[in-house]
Amino acid sequence: MAAYVIVLGRVHDMERFRQYLAVVGPTSEAFGGKLLSVADPAEVLEGEAPYPRVVLMEFPSAEKAREWKKSPEYKAVAQHRLASSDNVFYLID
Repeated sequence: MAAYVIVLGRVHDMERFRQYLAVVGPTSEAFGGKLLSVADPAEVLEGEAPYPRVVLMEFPSAEKAREWKKSPEYKAVAQHRLASSDNVFYLID
């Protein structure tokens, strides 16, 4: 069953964040991940959004999404995201 990673975030150092964007794609693709949508800022239909950026990714399963997030390949590039933005990652089926 497909699973989705939803990331809410705020970028505070775009130059450093671009380093993350340049290399993160293949790390998720290796686990069957597909980037479905990025909105920055996302349209808020109700309530107050804690972060303006919303990213939606699809994986073949929740296990594949977890494997990607814990993989050495992702951890090697995550340093750029951690240094340049604040994020919340959700995993849903």
